[in-house]
Amino acid sequence: MVSTESEYEVQCPHCRKPFRAKVIAGSAERYRGFKCPHCRLFVPAERAVNGDGSTADSDAA
Repeated sequence: MVSTESEYEVQCPHCRKPFRAKVIAGSAERYRGFKCPHCRLFVPAERAVNGDGSTADSDAA
């Protein structure tokens, strides 16, 4: 599970631009993710890609 306290370096799968953001908490796992500031796409945490190529939800220990 992705921590809502941490800020992540994310690459948008739509516009491919990187951005830093905290996770938007949702009532269900599918509603947890990020909002791209460039194209405004909602990116679910399980589909988000960090700047290093790993997924955002793989950061959880």
